[in-house]
Amino acid sequence: MTGWKKVVGTGLLLSVAALLAACGGNEDTSSSTDQTDFTGDSLTIGVWGGNEAEEKSLDEMIQSFEEATGATVEKKVYTDYNTQIQADMAGRTAPDVFYVDAYMFPWFSENGTLAELDPADFESEQFYDSLIDAFTTSDGQLQAVPKDMSTLALYFNTAIFDEVGVSIDEVPDTLEAYVEWLPSFQEKINEAYGEGNVFAMSYNQDMARNYHLATRENAQPINEDGTANLADPAVVDNLSILKELVDTKAAVTPQDIGTGWNGEAFGSGKIAIMDEGNWVYETLKTEFPDIPFVVKEMPTYKGTEGSMMFSVGWGKYVGTEKSALADKWIQHATGQSGMQAWVEGTGTLPSRQDVADAAKITENSDLNVHLEAWDYATIWQNGTTLDTINKAYQNFLPNALNGSMTFEEAMEAADDQANADITAN
Repeated sequence: MTGWKKVVGTGLLLSVAALLAACGGNEDTSSSTDQTDFTGDSLTIGVWGGNEAEEKSLDEMIQSFEEATGATVEKKVYTDYNTQIQADMAGRTAPDVFYVDAYMFPWFSENGTLAELDPADFESEQFYDSLIDAFTTSDGQLQAVPKDMSTLALYFNTAIFDEVGVSIDEVPDTLEAYVEWLPSFQEKINEAYGEGNVFAMSYNQDMARNYHLATRENAQPINEDGTANLADPAVVDNLSILKELVDTKAAVTPQDIGTGWNGEAFGSGKIAIMDEGNWVYETLKTEFPDIPFVVKEMPTYKGTEGSMMFSVGWGKYVGTEKSALADKWIQHATGQSGMQAWVEGTGTLPSRQDVADAAKITENSDLNVHLEAWDYATIWQNGTTLDTINKAYQNFLPNALNGSMTFEEAMEAADDQANADITAN
């Protein structure tokens, strides 16, 4: 989604934009990509902390880049990424290149903090179209290059299915049919494991997981001006499937059963079916090796396929004085060999088809389900107010699901809170 409207979504927005403009933040950052020797130069990259595999892979990428270019790389790790990097931008101390989450791209772009990148210099034709689109402005400027991606898919605990005598082939293909099928499946689970010990499926009360449902049949949870529109009848109708699933008594959140997240709930054998991102794949393999599972596509809803897609790109700071070196870093990190090393080391999915083939991800039937979802998944991105609206959604969705408010009342309350916060900022 790239056709967003300019809406103030955070308190630092005006100060960053004003300072960049006053200090010449929109200067020409074009650079030659022919230079290869940067001996004596240094580059600062801005990142958030990752898991052990990500930290190791990033350090190896830095080492290989330094060996190839002669430059030195300083890694600046933020603990509260969005807040701290925005503060650095306001103070004009931002790193030369930095992580850009797709959902934050509209903010960084609209505030003029990202330099334009030449698509030809970064082999944009090798990337999945929807990911390039996510980091391209409405007037066609590429401003970040996606380093990887993740999508949601269904995970099935095959041991539970075997124990209750149900074939995975019996699981419905549509979310609507789940409402009818889940109660009988839960009864069999209760007979095998005892009531309240294992549940048929998990779900999450997060718009980042539910947004693809909310937008079915072209419904608009967010207005073009960035204000919340969750109470729109079409949106309410789309999301009401969550209430129907909860009412089966077979769908629970991980927190409902005393776990922190889907991976823990599934890995502890308390959930038969979960929808989760591919980041859980290695977690299950390494931390819960005794849990057998298979991965399948998300169920259709209202006659269409759907999933969520998340991505992070490398962006170049518009105020950098190391433009050519910054370009080299992005090329190194998102080129075929660099990305292949990254995804093989981290277990993430590549944003390039040629890397998916080279890393043999297409040969892994489980991960390939995630990979193929790029073609129909909804990118987690919509303007500068998405995070504000999601917080309000999370505050009031539980009221709709527990019946203390109607779905319409809950979404109206969420709209009121979100729009008040948007106006205040």
